Amino acid sequence: MPIIEANAVAIGVIKMSPDTKDEAFLKETDALHNLRALEEIEKNPKVSQRELSNHLGVALGITNALLKTLVRKGQIKVRGENNRSLTYHVTHAGVLAKSRLAMRWTLNTIEFYRSARRDVAEKMAAIAADGVKTVVLYGLGEMTEIALIVASEVGLEVKGFVDGADISRGPLLGLPVGDESLIDEIKPDAVIVCAETDQSVLGDFTEESGAKPKVYYLVRYLEEKSGSQS
Repeated sequence: MPIIEANAVAIGVIKMSPDTKDEAFLKETDALHNLRALEEIEKNPKVSQRELSNHLGVALGITNALLKTLVRKGQIKVRGENNRSLTYHVTHAGVLAKSRLAMRWTLNTIEFYRSARRDVAEKMAAIAADGVKTVVLYGLGEMTEIALIVASEVGLEVKGFVDGADISRGPLLGLPVGDESLIDEIKPDAVIVCAETDQSVLGDFTEESGAKPKVYYLVRYLEEKSGSQS
């Protein structure tokens, strides 16, 4: 699971005011950029600022400012006479900082899984109590993985996965993966949406195809639950 995705959701699970959430997210994003920059520099001291910018997924100006901050903190040293000959080297302080940051992100990821699994289990138990026995999971991602694990614990049978973005991948864990037509083919009691999607698309499909399973939006439930705790 990508660390940034895990931690972004983890922050949403923690009880915070909106302003505090924004501030925490910005701090965590900066920490992730620092960690990834130190990792990239350690792997390739000759990495250019443009290459590093691409790796981090940020603007060149942000990368330049980040490198200046790491130099100021004594976490990297720069050698070379001009832009073409510049090399970056992680110092002992940088190694220690990288270790601290990596540990912090690991703990955040563990906390995310713990919180997300608890909330997903709560929602899926309610789905099972609603008389649902067979389900199709819509979307392939971190939430789908958690939902798949929790399903058997609450008495739900997963019959397949819907992923319109990549239906060529073949079966997953012995279960079929397909587009929305798979819902009509399998005819589950319910579809559990584990990813951000346009509600109208799925609603239109179930009406046109004649398949009328119940539809539960897991991501929306978690967002609403997080918002109610703010």
